[in-house]
Amino acid sequence: MHTFLAIWLAAQAATVVIVWAFTRGLGRPERLDRQPRVAVIVAVKGHEHEFDGFLAALFAQDYPNWRVIFTVEAADDAAVSAIETYRRRYPDKVSLVVAGLARDEGQKSTNLRAAAERLTADDEILVFADADIWPQRDWLARLVGPLVRGEADIVSGFSWLIMKDRKLSSFGLASMAASVATLPRYSFFNACWGGTTALGRQQFLALGLPDAWRGTLSDDLQLTNLAQRAGLRIAAPREILLRIPLLTEGFADVAHAARRWYMFVRVHLPVAYALTVAAMSFTAAGWVFALVGSLVDDADAQNVLVAALALAVFRSAGRAVLVARLWGRSGIAENRAFLLADPLVTPFAAAFNAACGWSALLLRQTSWAGITYEMLGRQKVRILARKPG
Repeated sequence: MHTFLAIWLAAQAATVVIVWAFTRGLGRPERLDRQPRVAVIVAVKGHEHEFDGFLAALFAQDYPNWRVIFTVEAADDAAVSAIETYRRRYPDKVSLVVAGLARDEGQKSTNLRAAAERLTADDEILVFADADIWPQRDWLARLVGPLVRGEADIVSGFSWLIMKDRKLSSFGLASMAASVATLPRYSFFNACWGGTTALGRQQFLALGLPDAWRGTLSDDLQLTNLAQRAGLRIAAPREILLRIPLLTEGFADVAHAARRWYMFVRVHLPVAYALTVAAMSFTAAGWVFALVGSLVDDADAQNVLVAALALAVFRSAGRAVLVARLWGRSGIAENRAFLLADPLVTPFAAAFNAACGWSALLLRQTSWAGITYEMLGRQKVRILARKPG
């Protein structure tokens, strides 16, 4: 066990180095030689608490040449009234598509395919975004930059969760998400994230995405599959971290969302699923062994546990530097509770994350936005139930 703990502690030290390396040079301005026309496509359901913040941030972009296509499942969706407010204010910039109810595929996939029918030849760059992100003013410019410079074929980002409550479940989920947000951004390692992904319209058509999304539940991992098969370069610039407000309803809520994500990865990217679960299991096992060894008065285990907690403090300090460089004092203020608690939450979050990954090994059913699905394959999904309204 001592050998394992020594290796595990070295891995913990490596994660600290990775986080601090991630902060180097953050916040450099994005300069574009060309500003092509951008179409932002947003599938939305319901008027959730974060939607107003998304709308305000979207229409505060400093990119001059863009429009947005909102797509909903029904004309009486609660989000429509807020969208209409902006459509009256910016009639040339805002479109609304009513997709209708999904049939044996994810509702989001149905919405995205319906929105794709509204694209025109003038829409050179397409940006797919979730309605719960709070982007910075340079969000569109940073997505477009690597595309126009020829540095990437697809540009995506990661989420950064902003806690809006003080529940232990929210601390745990924020810690789980932060462990992924600062991973090295190598093209072969990157995946597309539905919260923020950009690609050229011609690339979109060449990949046959409207048809490839038919029958799918995970639009972003299906895009990742297609991109990998085509040998496309996926960039995930470090500055494209999208703030998402976080409210949880307890550990059952967090487990449900995490297990659904693991199920998606297992079906679409089985190798990535296996590697992720293995890494999470290794991390969790180290904390468990160090804690159990300390409780039985093993001096080596106690030293490892103390060292690991100290490393967790240094890792959280690196995350604080990241927050300060990307979002300044306001970012520190809204992340303070998480950053202070993170070193103590990390061991529990690691074990919980590993448990969610393993429990998704045979998972086939999940509920998402009021619909219960059965996922039998990448493009083989059945709708089992739909909540009224």
